[in-house]
Amino acid sequence: MANSGQYSLKEVFTPAKPARVSFVDRNKINKKVVRALETPGIQIVVYGHTGSGKTILLENKLYEVYDKHIRTNCMIGSTFEKIVLDAFEQLAEFYVDEVTNNKKIKMSSSLKANYLAIKASLGISIEDAQGIKQKRILPPQLSPQNLGRLMGATGYCWVLEDFHKVDEEEKIKLSQLMKVFMDMSDEYVDLKIIALGAVNTAREVVKSDAEMRRRLSEINVPLMHESEIKEILAKGESSLNVIFSTELKEKIAHYCNGLPAIAHKLAYLMCDGADIKETLHKSQSYDFTESDLVLAVNEYIEDESDTIKRVFDNALTHNKGENAIRSLFYTGQNGGNIDELFGHCKDFNIRIQKNHLESTLNELSLPKFGEIIKFDEDSHFYSFSDPFFRSFALAFFGEKDEANINKNLTPLQKQQIYQKAISKMNRVFRT
Repeated sequence: MANSGQYSLKEVFTPAKPARVSFVDRNKINKKVVRALETPGIQIVVYGHTGSGKTILLENKLYEVYDKHIRTNCMIGSTFEKIVLDAFEQLAEFYVDEVTNNKKIKMSSSLKANYLAIKASLGISIEDAQGIKQKRILPPQLSPQNLGRLMGATGYCWVLEDFHKVDEEEKIKLSQLMKVFMDMSDEYVDLKIIALGAVNTAREVVKSDAEMRRRLSEINVPLMHESEIKEILAKGESSLNVIFSTELKEKIAHYCNGLPAIAHKLAYLMCDGADIKETLHKSQSYDFTESDLVLAVNEYIEDESDTIKRVFDNALTHNKGENAIRSLFYTGQNGGNIDELFGHCKDFNIRIQKNHLESTLNELSLPKFGEIIKFDEDSHFYSFSDPFFRSFALAFFGEKDEANINKNLTPLQKQQIYQKAISKMNRVFRT
């Protein structure tokens, strides 16, 4: 199989960073992203399930419109002040280091002086009442309007990664900051905030100010179709001079359940297991087999076992979590709607009321409970957010039922069942 250049494995299959070589152009969504990026004043929320490819899509499209952008990674506990300070300090490359972009934007001497004055004032910190902690505060000069001027003059845009992790009160402040940036778009046409987050992120931005609805582009990045997953593998084939048979592509695409990150990870592990680190010579083309995939799945499970157990620990803190999870056992990997799931509860004597089932499934999609469940807005289907969660759940509760444990598990019992379930996951996953 011919290849168009020489690549390393880590350039082609990228489970933990945006793909370049094997990027799949999702035309309809990509056009919507570029149109929103090019429209002055429009602020953007890109949302979708973890692993759906939001970051990859945005990264690849940003460079079509902006020469530079700054990125703030939001975390649980991130405050408005910390987020604003992070953006301000990243502007230092423009105002202090004088790094310019291809647009050759001329730096305003007054704005530079303003930036340096604010930066100097940031050296001041305050202590809390106990005198134990110190924290930096926003000086009065670093108002939303001033941040907008400083950022607008650079020609950069600002990406807020994992916006959904920010507390409600802080989200409201950030939404108001978006509104300020909207109002400044006459003077700074490139001034823009892009919030990347999980499902419901757009709703959380809009509800703080109804006016935002008219000037906010809400872009849902759905899970990938199996054909798109296969295209990732096809691009990998061409780049590394390897062969995934039609049957293997179909299996990997089915196993991934719409999550490109899993396809990248499995393909990476298959290549690594075959000691393929870079593009092979034409005469060395490697044809993957079923056994390569089995070994990759084993490696994946081993790598992800701690994450899987942590997710289940969170999910099982919900007092109806186990029953809601069990309702999904009797559907396929794609899940089912609330009526189907409640029907399974009645058929298999799972004790939970329909309204409680629906609310619990929605709550299990939140970070607090490990985001073990996802909801597809198009089909109205609930399913496991990761297909490996489904196989673990089947193995875990199968072991629990076999042990005839009807009450809450002790920590020792839970650990023992976890280990047995992990060892059975590969077989369950592939059925």
